[in-house]
Amino acid sequence: MISPLTAGDLDTCATLFARTFSQPPWNETWHPADAARRLTDMLNTPRAHGVRATTPDGQLTGFALGHLERYGTDDHFFLQEMCVDPTHQRRRIGTRLLEALAQQLPDIRHWYLLTARDSPAAHFYQAHGFRPAGRSTVYGRVTETTR
Repeated sequence: MISPLTAGDLDTCATLFARTFSQPPWNETWHPADAARRLTDMLNTPRAHGVRATTPDGQLTGFALGHLERYGTDDHFFLQEMCVDPTHQRRRIGTRLLEALAQQLPDIRHWYLLTARDSPAAHFYQAHGFRPAGRSTVYGRVTETTR
């Protein structure tokens, strides 16, 4: 079942997020408290939109979260996070999450996201119409802290 994501869902989403992204192919170091802060910030962003997927008995199986951003005369949707429980992947949950967001945002033509190149996620998004941006790239900068 797909339904809107609310603040009451964030602890469960954070636990799923930390577990999912700590496993291959991501192998990132996530703790539920850090994930909860990240997702809370995202949901509190103006014009945020999110959806969640659950089993008939209410178990969370995935979620997607992002926000609208103005670019010129159009709104674009930045899909910031999408996560499907690894034990429930390849069951069209991700597809249903994207479809539910599209229903919430029927007038939005431009969507974008960031993900690892040549990852299963990249292949999933490409299968759903996303393409690498032709003129854009991501730059990163890490600075020393004085803690």
